Amino acid sequence: MTIDDEEAAGAAILMDTLPDRHRTVLRLRLAHRLPAVEVARILGTNVDAVLLLQHSALNHLRRQLAAGERIDGDSPAGGRH
Repeated sequence: MTIDDEEAAGAAILMDTLPDRHRTVLRLRLAHRLPAVEVARILGTNVDAVLLLQHSALNHLRRQLAAGERIDGDSPAGGRH
């Protein structure tokens, strides 16, 4: 599976809906594949806080995707599954 430019732009737009700290946690955890303990060290917090931020950020993105599906009547990926 590949991500086309439209899907990448959509993902970037969704990421921009997140508060800064949530976005930073997701980028460090997912894009940079850093362990939670390393992200906690970088952000000056603890592992529990990092995991809570990550969980909250992913739930926010899920809600955004679900809302887009209801509004458009189509899936966010252009109807492709």
